[in-house]
Amino acid sequence: MTYYFIVNVASRTGKGRKIWRVLEAELKRRNTDYRAYLTKYQGHAGELAEKLTGKRRDQVISLVVVGGDGTANEAVNGIRDFEKVRFGYIPTGSGNDLGRGLGLPKDPLAALKVILESTELYAMDLGRVSWGSKLEKSAYFNISSGIGMDAEVCRRVNAAGLKVFLNKLHLGKLSYFVQTALTLAELPYVRAGVQFDQTEKRQVHGLICAAVMNHRCEGGGLPMAPQASAQDGKLSICCIHGIKRLRALFLLLMLVKGKHVGFRGIELVECESCTFWLMEPMTAHMDGEDLGDLMRVKYECLPGALKIMR
Repeated sequence: MTYYFIVNVASRTGKGRKIWRVLEAELKRRNTDYRAYLTKYQGHAGELAEKLTGKRRDQVISLVVVGGDGTANEAVNGIRDFEKVRFGYIPTGSGNDLGRGLGLPKDPLAALKVILESTELYAMDLGRVSWGSKLEKSAYFNISSGIGMDAEVCRRVNAAGLKVFLNKLHLGKLSYFVQTALTLAELPYVRAGVQFDQTEKRQVHGLICAAVMNHRCEGGGLPMAPQASAQDGKLSICCIHGIKRLRALFLLLMLVKGKHVGFRGIELVECESCTFWLMEPMTAHMDGEDLGDLMRVKYECLPGALKIMR
């Protein structure tokens, strides 16, 4: 069996190259048949995944990503046929919410061992987000997607460069919390229409955010949907709406501890699909990647779409 590695050597604030050298030495020690492709720019992982899976549509390919959540997202969006891919992941980013959700070892060598010795495939649900006036654009997400506060926080963290600085101090998670508190004070409340599955469309007033979760955590371990499962064929939607900012700040503190369920102002819904119609544009993200400011967005669950070596 040949393993095809897509490696982001810039991950973990530049330590990805050193990590890859250690992994490659282990592959050689094991006499593993492998090919390695190093990413050179944003979006390259997706291009590599598309080329690798497009060439071999007649056979199953073992595709392994070494990088952070963003690299994994790019690669998954590049896959042409999920039925022809055995997917492996070695988390070397700062947030590592996908690795956390899959229960993968934090140590890269241990994660490699899991892949090479895997005997059963873990069928993970994927999320699909569609947007545009006619929902003509779409992409997949592994961990989460969303609109409002959490998406705006991702945008600000990436733009400010604070994440890189705090990562060097091993305080990457703090960047999300700091920006969330600042964002909450400025973010406008938006009126929206929402439809879960085939239920009747209803109005939501004062929408602060809607986090659409495939796994429990996003933003480096923030448990937005404590009961979420990536194998139940459903998405877990965490909506925060209809409350004042001071209460929202209190709920944020509860959310960090995973104790926000049941509080007024937080609505948790499990569904196979949902659609939001926004009266004003809201920032949107997909696995932490900026999708722009959207007015209409739809989310769907693709049950067991990604087969993972775990």
